[in-house]
Order: sequence, then structure tokens, then C-alpha cells
Amino acid sequence: MSSQNGNKPAPRPAGGAFTSRSQPTQFLPDLPVTSWRARFYAAERARVAGIAVLRWGYILAVGAAIVWLLGRLPGGWVVALLWLAGALALAVAARLARRGYHVTFTAKTAPLPPGELLPAAEKVPVYVTGNLGVEQKQRAFTMVPGFYRTFATREHALLCRVGERRLWGIASWPEEEIGLWYAFFTARQIVHIEAGSLVYGGQTLDTLAVTYRPTPHGGKRRRAPEVTTLYL
Repeated sequence: MSSQNGNKPAPRPAGGAFTSRSQPTQFLPDLPVTSWRARFYAAERARVAGIAVLRWGYILAVGAAIVWLLGRLPGGWVVALLWLAGALALAVAARLARRGYHVTFTAKTAPLPPGELLPAAEKVPVYVTGNLGVEQKQRAFTMVPGFYRTFATREHALLCRVGERRLWGIASWPEEEIGLWYAFFTARQIVHIEAGSLVYGGQTLDTLAVTYRPTPHGGKRRRAPEVTTLYL
């Protein structure tokens, strides 16, 4: 399947970052869906007949409530209310999980260790959580495989790949999200960096939380850019 994203290479800043021998790109594997947060995330992304699996859950719950109420089935309006309460609880749980990108990050109190200068051509494989963009599109992703690198201009870059995935054998990732997604920022845009641990899918990973002010796009240039956080 051809991807709608990542058809063009990442922008090449001026300098010698691309003059060295290119390295083979081997992305980390997709993490398994093994926790309730991971399942919520997968159910929000994966589609059946163009509709997210999570939304199908809402539709079925509301439909069952209507059938129970109008069909005069045993339990009547009491069971119908239980179905509606289940749909509401599902929506609240999904919203809470989405607010934290479906992960739990705990910052460490110890100061960050001294950093080392990364060669411009070197790429570090990471899992990325946060807002990524491509061709004026923005999406929030959770634990997507990617690479961190810098360019000769010392611009920081994250190049991430959303691959084709299936959920429970019936749902698949939306085609418009499959491909390469990016984040770029400079040292001036960074607000602060925290080291800590991130919990996702039953795994605890050492993580850096980079909070920065993204470059505004289009007509929003006059507005102060919002602060966003990427977890690496």
C-alpha cells in the first residue's frame, strides 16, 4: 500500500549533514497492545468500515439501549439506562486516557546528566509520544517508532513511522495516517527537558520529556505558539 504521508524526504537544512554516508534506517518494532490504555489508543485509531472501533462501541451501546427500550425486552428502561451509562463511562475513560497521550510519565527529581554532542549524521532509535506533523497535518501519536537526530544547523528532528497494523483481525489503521511523520525544533524553542519513566502497555521505559514551543503555521504566525511536550 502506498502511503499518503512521507512521500517527500524531510527538509534538508543548509550544511553538511547530508554529505556523509547514509545509514540504513531500521525502525524499532511496534509495541504490543497489552494494557487498557494501549487498547483505548488502538481502538481510537483502528477503523472498521471507516469508523473507529471505539466509536463502534458507542454506537452499539446506544443502539442496544434503544432496542431494549422500544422492544420492551426484559428489564426495560433499567437495562437501557445501564447501556447508556456504560457508553458514558467508556467515553469518560477514553477522554482521560487521551489527555495524557495514553501513557503515564513520572519525572525524576535528580538533575539531568551532562549531555554529549550528537554527530549530525547519527540517528538514535526512539519511541515517540506527542504531536507530530506532515504537510500541514497534525496528529497526536503514542509510542510510534522513530529516530532522533540533529542537523548541521543544530536543529533537532524526530522522524517517525506509522506502519500498517491490524486490531483483533478486523480493524486496521487509517490509510491517511500510515507513513512518515515529523517534529522539528531548535534549542531556542525548548522550554524545559525532564528525565523520567514512562509506563505504556505494561512496560516502564526511561524517557525524556521535551517541552517546546512549536513553530506556528499559516495564518497563526501572529499568535504565540502553544507549548507542547514530546516523550522520547
